[in-house]
Amino acid sequence: MSHAYKPAVKVDYRFTNVDKQRLLEAFATVTPNPYTEYLVFLRAIRALIEQRRIPEGFVEICRAARTRDLADHPFHFIENCPIDEGVPIFDFERPVQSKYELKKTFVGECFLILYAELLGMPAIGYKNVNTGDIIQDIYPQKSLYNTQSQKTLAPIGFHKDLANHFVRPDFVNILGMRSHADNEILTTFVRNRDLLHYLGPDLERVLREPNFYTPYDDLSTYGDKEGRLGRAAMHPVVQGEVDLVYFENRTITETAEGTRAIAKLNEGLHALKTRVLMKPGDFVSCANHTSLHGKDVDVIRDPYQQKIRWSIKTVNLANLEPHRQHFKEYAPGEYAIVDG
Repeated sequence: MSHAYKPAVKVDYRFTNVDKQRLLEAFATVTPNPYTEYLVFLRAIRALIEQRRIPEGFVEICRAARTRDLADHPFHFIENCPIDEGVPIFDFERPVQSKYELKKTFVGECFLILYAELLGMPAIGYKNVNTGDIIQDIYPQKSLYNTQSQKTLAPIGFHKDLANHFVRPDFVNILGMRSHADNEILTTFVRNRDLLHYLGPDLERVLREPNFYTPYDDLSTYGDKEGRLGRAAMHPVVQGEVDLVYFENRTITETAEGTRAIAKLNEGLHALKTRVLMKPGDFVSCANHTSLHGKDVDVIRDPYQQKIRWSIKTVNLANLEPHRQHFKEYAPGEYAIVDG
Protein backbone atom coordinates (compact mmCIF):
# COMPACT_ATOMS: atom_id res chain seq x y z
CA MET A 1 0.00 0.00 0.00
CA SER A 2 1.44 3.40 -0.94
CA HIS A 3 2.09 6.15 1.57
CA ALA A 4 -0.92 8.10 0.29
CA TYR A 5 -3.44 5.45 1.32
CA LYS A 6 -2.47 4.77 4.93
CA PRO A 7 -5.37 5.58 7.29
CA ALA A 8 -4.99 9.12 8.62
CA VAL A 9 -6.50 8.34 12.04
CA LYS A 10 -6.01 5.44 14.44
CA VAL A 11 -6.74 5.02 18.15
CA ASP A 12 -3.61 6.16 19.99
CA TYR A 13 -4.87 5.59 23.53
CA ARG A 14 -7.94 4.37 25.38
CA PHE A 15 -8.60 5.19 29.01
CA THR A 16 -9.23 2.22 31.26
CA ASN A 17 -12.35 2.58 33.37
CA VAL A 18 -10.12 2.77 36.46
CA ASP A 19 -8.07 5.68 35.12
CA LYS A 20 -11.20 7.39 33.79
CA GLN A 21 -12.74 7.22 37.27
CA ARG A 22 -9.53 8.56 38.79
CA LEU A 23 -9.69 11.57 36.50
CA LEU A 24 -13.38 12.11 37.25
CA GLU A 25 -12.55 12.24 40.95
CA ALA A 26 -9.73 14.73 40.32
CA PHE A 27 -11.92 16.94 38.13
CA ALA A 28 -14.62 16.98 40.84
CA THR A 29 -12.27 19.13 42.93
CA VAL A 30 -12.11 21.83 40.21
CA THR A 31 -14.84 24.30 41.14
CA PRO A 32 -14.20 27.51 39.09
CA ASN A 33 -16.45 28.12 36.07
CA PRO A 34 -14.28 28.15 32.90
CA TYR A 35 -16.69 30.56 31.17
CA THR A 36 -16.56 33.22 33.90
CA GLU A 37 -13.26 32.49 35.73
CA TYR A 38 -11.05 30.97 33.07
CA LEU A 39 -7.70 31.92 34.61
CA VAL A 40 -8.67 30.49 38.01
CA PHE A 41 -9.98 27.37 36.26
CA LEU A 42 -6.70 26.97 34.34
CA ARG A 43 -4.65 27.24 37.50
CA ALA A 44 -6.83 24.60 39.19
CA ILE A 45 -6.01 22.20 36.33
CA ARG A 46 -2.31 23.00 36.70
CA ALA A 47 -2.58 22.20 40.41
CA LEU A 48 -3.91 18.71 39.58
CA ILE A 49 -0.84 18.11 37.43
CA GLU A 50 1.52 19.37 40.14
CA GLN A 51 -0.21 17.17 42.71
CA ARG A 52 0.25 14.13 40.41
CA ARG A 53 -3.50 13.48 40.31
CA ILE A 54 -3.30 12.52 36.61
CA PRO A 55 -2.88 8.83 35.63
CA GLU A 56 0.74 8.30 34.64
CA GLY A 57 -0.14 6.36 31.49
CA PHE A 58 -2.00 9.37 30.13
CA VAL A 59 0.84 11.72 31.06
CA GLU A 60 3.24 9.44 29.19
CA ILE A 61 1.22 9.31 25.96
CA CYS A 62 0.88 13.09 26.03
CA ARG A 63 4.63 13.42 26.55
CA ALA A 64 5.22 11.18 23.52
CA ALA A 65 2.68 13.10 21.42
CA ARG A 66 4.62 16.34 21.95
CA THR A 67 7.57 14.96 19.98
CA ARG A 68 5.72 13.26 17.11
CA ASP A 69 6.22 14.29 13.46
CA LEU A 70 3.09 16.35 12.84
CA ALA A 71 3.26 15.91 9.06
CA ASP A 72 3.17 12.12 9.44
CA HIS A 73 0.96 12.04 12.55
CA PRO A 74 -1.27 15.14 12.58
CA PHE A 75 -4.06 13.43 14.54
CA HIS A 76 -3.99 12.21 18.14
CA PHE A 77 -7.08 10.11 18.89
CA ILE A 78 -8.14 9.02 22.39
CA GLU A 79 -11.18 6.96 23.46
CA ASN A 80 -13.18 6.61 26.68
CA CYS A 81 -12.31 10.09 27.97
CA PRO A 82 -14.19 11.46 31.00
CA ILE A 83 -17.16 13.70 30.15
CA ASP A 84 -20.10 15.21 32.04
CA GLU A 85 -23.11 13.02 32.82
CA GLY A 86 -26.71 14.13 32.38
CA VAL A 87 -26.00 17.41 30.61
CA PRO A 88 -29.24 19.24 29.69
CA ILE A 89 -30.46 20.10 26.20
CA PHE A 90 -29.62 23.66 25.19
CA ASP A 91 -32.02 26.11 23.56
CA PHE A 92 -31.82 25.95 19.73
CA GLU A 93 -32.19 29.73 19.37
CA ARG A 94 -29.46 30.61 21.89
CA PRO A 95 -27.44 27.50 22.75
CA VAL A 96 -24.37 29.29 24.12
CA GLN A 97 -26.36 31.44 26.55
CA SER A 98 -28.45 28.40 27.45
CA LYS A 99 -25.30 26.47 28.29
CA TYR A 100 -24.18 29.24 30.64
CA GLU A 101 -27.51 28.97 32.46
CA LEU A 102 -27.91 25.19 32.57
CA LYS A 103 -24.49 23.55 32.67
CA LYS A 104 -23.26 23.20 36.24
CA THR A 105 -20.43 20.66 35.83
CA PHE A 106 -17.28 21.09 33.74
CA VAL A 107 -15.73 17.65 33.30
CA GLY A 108 -15.30 17.90 29.51
CA GLU A 109 -13.82 21.36 29.87
CA CYS A 110 -11.36 20.03 32.47
CA PHE A 111 -10.23 17.33 30.04
CA LEU A 112 -9.66 19.73 27.15
CA ILE A 113 -7.56 22.11 29.25
CA LEU A 114 -5.68 19.26 30.93
CA TYR A 115 -4.71 17.93 27.50
CA ALA A 116 -3.64 21.41 26.38
CA GLU A 117 -1.45 21.80 29.45
CA LEU A 118 0.18 18.38 29.08
CA LEU A 119 0.90 19.06 25.41
CA GLY A 120 2.14 22.61 26.03
CA MET A 121 -0.44 24.20 23.69
CA PRO A 122 -2.27 27.11 25.38
CA ALA A 123 -5.92 27.44 24.37
CA ILE A 124 -7.07 30.79 22.96
CA GLY A 125 -10.36 32.54 22.25
CA TYR A 126 -11.54 34.93 19.55
CA LYS A 127 -13.55 38.06 20.35
CA ASN A 128 -15.98 37.30 17.50
CA VAL A 129 -16.59 33.64 18.44
CA ASN A 130 -18.81 32.87 21.44
CA THR A 131 -17.86 36.32 22.82
CA GLY A 132 -14.29 35.17 23.38
CA ASP A 133 -14.87 31.87 25.21
CA ILE A 134 -11.76 29.70 25.39
CA ILE A 135 -13.90 26.55 25.25
CA GLN A 136 -16.36 26.49 22.35
CA ASP A 137 -19.32 24.33 21.37
CA ILE A 138 -19.93 22.37 18.21
CA TYR A 139 -23.69 22.56 18.69
CA PRO A 140 -26.44 23.53 16.23
CA GLN A 141 -27.95 27.02 16.42
CA LYS A 142 -31.12 27.77 14.45
CA SER A 143 -29.85 30.98 12.84
CA LEU A 144 -26.69 29.19 11.68
CA TYR A 145 -28.16 25.79 10.63
CA ASN A 146 -27.10 26.23 6.98
CA THR A 147 -23.68 27.84 7.44
CA GLN A 148 -20.21 26.34 7.23
CA SER A 149 -19.62 26.73 10.96
CA GLN A 150 -19.61 24.75 14.20
CA LYS A 151 -23.32 25.67 14.60
CA THR A 152 -24.55 24.00 11.40
CA LEU A 153 -26.69 20.94 10.70
CA ALA A 154 -25.20 20.68 7.22
CA PRO A 155 -22.05 18.88 6.08
CA ILE A 156 -18.87 20.93 6.50
CA GLY A 157 -16.28 20.92 3.72
CA PHE A 158 -12.70 19.96 4.41
CA HIS A 159 -10.94 22.90 6.00
CA LYS A 160 -8.18 24.24 8.13
CA ASP A 161 -9.71 26.06 11.10
CA LEU A 162 -9.67 29.85 10.62
CA ALA A 163 -7.89 29.17 7.34
CA ASN A 164 -7.31 32.77 6.29
CA HIS A 165 -7.54 34.47 9.68
CA PHE A 166 -4.62 36.59 10.89
CA VAL A 167 -4.22 34.27 13.91
CA ARG A 168 -4.41 30.66 12.71
CA PRO A 169 -4.47 28.01 15.44
CA ASP A 170 -1.72 25.41 15.51
CA PHE A 171 -4.06 22.75 16.92
CA VAL A 172 -7.80 22.07 17.06
CA ASN A 173 -8.93 19.76 19.89
CA ILE A 174 -12.42 18.20 19.86
CA LEU A 175 -14.17 16.11 22.53
CA GLY A 176 -17.42 14.26 21.77
CA MET A 177 -20.12 14.95 24.38
CA ARG A 178 -23.39 13.66 22.86
CA SER A 179 -24.20 11.79 19.66
CA HIS A 180 -26.66 9.16 18.45
CA ALA A 181 -25.62 5.96 16.69
CA ASP A 182 -28.71 6.01 14.41
CA ASN A 183 -27.47 9.17 12.73
CA GLU A 184 -24.53 8.73 10.37
CA ILE A 185 -22.69 12.00 11.00
CA LEU A 186 -18.99 11.43 10.46
CA THR A 187 -15.95 13.58 11.15
CA THR A 188 -13.54 13.46 8.21
CA PHE A 189 -9.76 13.65 8.23
CA VAL A 190 -6.98 13.96 5.65
CA ARG A 191 -3.21 14.32 6.04
CA ASN A 192 -1.82 17.16 3.94
CA ARG A 193 1.26 15.12 3.05
CA ASP A 194 -0.96 12.45 1.49
CA LEU A 195 -2.88 15.07 -0.44
CA LEU A 196 0.26 16.66 -1.91
CA HIS A 197 1.47 13.20 -2.91
CA TYR A 198 -1.87 12.68 -4.69
CA LEU A 199 -1.68 16.03 -6.50
CA GLY A 200 1.88 15.82 -7.77
CA PRO A 201 4.45 18.62 -8.27
CA ASP A 202 2.78 20.43 -11.18
CA LEU A 203 -0.50 21.07 -9.38
CA GLU A 204 1.36 21.84 -6.16
CA ARG A 205 3.25 24.57 -8.04
CA VAL A 206 -0.06 26.16 -9.12
CA LEU A 207 -1.41 25.99 -5.58
CA ARG A 208 1.71 27.77 -4.26
CA GLU A 209 0.86 30.90 -6.25
CA PRO A 210 -1.01 33.71 -4.37
CA ASN A 211 -4.06 33.52 -6.63
CA PHE A 212 -6.62 32.16 -4.15
CA TYR A 213 -9.18 33.74 -1.85
CA THR A 214 -10.81 32.28 1.27
CA PRO A 215 -13.35 34.45 3.14
CA TYR A 216 -13.20 34.65 6.90
CA ASP A 217 -15.10 31.81 8.55
CA ASP A 218 -18.86 32.15 9.03
CA LEU A 219 -18.73 32.28 12.82
CA SER A 220 -16.17 35.09 12.91
CA THR A 221 -18.14 37.20 10.44
CA TYR A 222 -21.39 36.44 12.32
CA GLY A 223 -19.79 37.86 15.48
CA ASP A 224 -18.18 40.82 13.67
CA LYS A 225 -21.13 43.17 14.17
CA GLU A 226 -19.04 46.27 13.39
CA GLY A 227 -17.57 44.86 10.18
CA ARG A 228 -14.01 45.40 11.37
CA LEU A 229 -12.57 42.24 9.82
CA GLY A 230 -12.88 43.58 6.29
CA ARG A 231 -11.90 41.38 3.37
CA ALA A 232 -9.45 38.53 3.80
CA ALA A 233 -6.24 38.64 1.77
CA MET A 234 -5.40 36.67 -1.37
CA HIS A 235 -3.09 33.77 -0.58
CA PRO A 236 -1.40 30.60 -1.84
CA VAL A 237 -3.18 27.38 -0.90
CA VAL A 238 0.07 25.47 -0.27
CA GLN A 239 2.43 27.22 2.13
CA GLY A 240 5.61 25.98 3.78
CA GLU A 241 6.35 22.26 3.50
CA VAL A 242 2.82 20.82 3.79
CA ASP A 243 0.57 23.61 5.08
CA LEU A 244 -2.75 23.99 3.21
CA VAL A 245 -4.72 27.21 3.64
CA TYR A 246 -7.99 25.90 2.29
CA PHE A 247 -11.73 25.55 2.86
CA GLU A 248 -13.54 23.22 0.46
CA ASN A 249 -16.23 25.03 -1.57
CA ARG A 250 -15.20 28.40 -0.08
CA THR A 251 -11.64 28.87 -1.37
CA ILE A 252 -11.86 30.28 -4.91
CA THR A 253 -9.65 31.52 -7.73
CA GLU A 254 -10.15 33.37 -11.01
CA THR A 255 -7.41 31.54 -12.93
CA ALA A 256 -8.06 28.52 -15.15
CA GLU A 257 -5.00 26.71 -13.76
CA GLY A 258 -6.14 27.39 -10.21
CA THR A 259 -9.66 26.12 -10.96
CA ARG A 260 -8.26 22.85 -12.31
CA ALA A 261 -5.98 22.51 -9.29
CA ILE A 262 -8.88 23.03 -6.85
CA ALA A 263 -10.97 20.41 -8.68
CA LYS A 264 -8.15 17.87 -8.34
CA LEU A 265 -7.59 18.88 -4.73
CA ASN A 266 -11.26 18.22 -3.91
CA GLU A 267 -11.09 14.88 -5.71
CA GLY A 268 -8.07 13.92 -3.61
CA LEU A 269 -9.72 14.96 -0.35
CA HIS A 270 -12.57 12.51 -0.85
CA ALA A 271 -10.39 9.74 -2.26
CA LEU A 272 -8.06 9.83 0.75
CA LYS A 273 -10.32 10.73 3.67
CA THR A 274 -10.69 8.75 6.88
CA ARG A 275 -14.14 8.99 8.51
CA VAL A 276 -14.94 8.54 12.21
CA LEU A 277 -18.33 8.48 13.90
CA MET A 278 -17.32 10.34 17.05
CA LYS A 279 -18.83 8.77 20.17
CA PRO A 280 -19.28 10.47 23.55
CA GLY A 281 -15.84 10.39 25.17
CA ASP A 282 -13.94 10.28 21.87
CA PHE A 283 -11.26 12.96 21.58
CA VAL A 284 -9.12 14.07 18.66
CA SER A 285 -6.37 16.66 18.45
CA CYS A 286 -5.76 17.90 14.88
CA ALA A 287 -2.52 19.60 13.85
CA ASN A 288 -4.07 22.50 11.96
CA HIS A 289 -1.14 23.19 9.60
CA THR A 290 -0.54 19.61 8.47
CA SER A 291 -4.10 18.28 8.08
CA LEU A 292 -7.64 19.13 7.03
CA HIS A 293 -10.89 17.98 8.63
CA GLY A 294 -14.61 18.28 7.96
CA LYS A 295 -18.00 16.64 8.49
CA ASP A 296 -20.11 14.31 6.34
CA VAL A 297 -23.84 13.94 7.00
CA ASP A 298 -24.84 10.62 5.41
CA VAL A 299 -28.11 9.40 6.95
CA ILE A 300 -30.33 11.11 9.55
CA ARG A 301 -32.82 8.72 11.13
CA ASP A 302 -33.54 10.92 14.15
CA PRO A 303 -33.64 14.65 13.30
CA TYR A 304 -34.10 15.68 16.92
CA GLN A 305 -30.92 13.86 17.97
CA GLN A 306 -29.10 15.62 15.14
CA LYS A 307 -30.13 18.96 16.65
CA ILE A 308 -28.70 18.07 20.06
CA ARG A 309 -25.46 16.47 18.85
CA TRP A 310 -22.71 18.16 20.81
CA SER A 311 -18.95 18.32 21.00
CA ILE A 312 -16.73 20.85 22.74
CA LYS A 313 -13.49 22.17 21.33
CA THR A 314 -10.53 24.41 21.87
CA VAL A 315 -8.21 26.02 19.37
CA ASN A 316 -4.63 26.19 20.56
CA LEU A 317 -1.28 27.79 19.80
CA ALA A 318 2.15 26.23 20.22
CA ASN A 319 3.41 29.64 21.42
CA LEU A 320 1.37 32.73 22.27
CA GLU A 321 4.16 35.30 21.90
CA PRO A 322 4.42 35.54 18.07
CA HIS A 323 0.77 36.63 17.90
CA ARG A 324 0.63 39.08 20.80
CA GLN A 325 0.05 42.14 18.57
CA HIS A 326 -3.39 40.69 17.75
CA PHE A 327 -4.54 40.01 21.32
CA LYS A 328 -7.39 41.92 22.93
CA GLU A 329 -6.68 40.22 26.26
CA TYR A 330 -3.47 38.42 27.23
CA ALA A 331 -2.12 36.55 30.24
CA PRO A 332 1.44 35.60 29.13
CA GLY A 333 2.05 31.87 29.24
CA GLU A 334 -1.57 31.15 30.09
CA TYR A 335 -4.18 32.26 27.53
CA ALA A 336 -5.17 34.99 25.06
CA ILE A 337 -8.27 36.43 23.41
CA VAL A 338 -7.75 37.48 19.79
CA ASP A 339 -9.14 40.90 18.82
CA GLY A 340 -11.11 39.66 15.85
